[in-house]
Amino acid sequence: MKLYAETRRLRTRQIALDVTVFLWTLVWIWLGMFAHDVIAELAEPAQAIARNSGSLAASLYEISDTLDETPLVGGALEEPFTSAGDSAQALANESREQHANFLRTALWIGLLIAIAPIAAALLRYLPDRWRWVQEATAATQIRLDADDLYLFALRAVANRPLSELRKATPDPGAALASGDYDTLARLELEQIGLRP
Repeated sequence: MKLYAETRRLRTRQIALDVTVFLWTLVWIWLGMFAHDVIAELAEPAQAIARNSGSLAASLYEISDTLDETPLVGGALEEPFTSAGDSAQALANESREQHANFLRTALWIGLLIAIAPIAAALLRYLPDRWRWVQEATAATQIRLDADDLYLFALRAVANRPLSELRKATPDPGAALASGDYDTLARLELEQIGLRP
């Protein structure tokens, strides 16, 4: 598999684009993680409220149990503390749910911030890059396996603009007909990024 061109100019461009896409990906991953962390910080008060409310509820239930054992008036004294404990426990449960919602929101916002620009860059860059890898790999195998450069010369005549063909050889048709494939094949291979 041919990953990079053999010609310096195209290889440098490919490496620069690969590095740019890689750095772009890292920057957006970092920004997504940063956004996640900022939003997750907003969840800290809810977690503190849940922790303190749960502790208060446990204390109120303990007082309620202790008062319940008091003779004659225990049941009457126990009821307000049980009710307050229930309220504190409900607040703790709501705060835990709010904390979980903040964390879910932080996760989704972080993912959206990171994934959207990364996907846009990769969807634009990878198909062309993959096509080049396939084309260059096939051309390398043909170049190594073929006895002559006829196929590349024929492709040059079919694909390259006439001005390029005229610069390569004064009479491209005569060069192709006479078997002088080197110049035309070189033109096509250099366009792909391969050396003849």
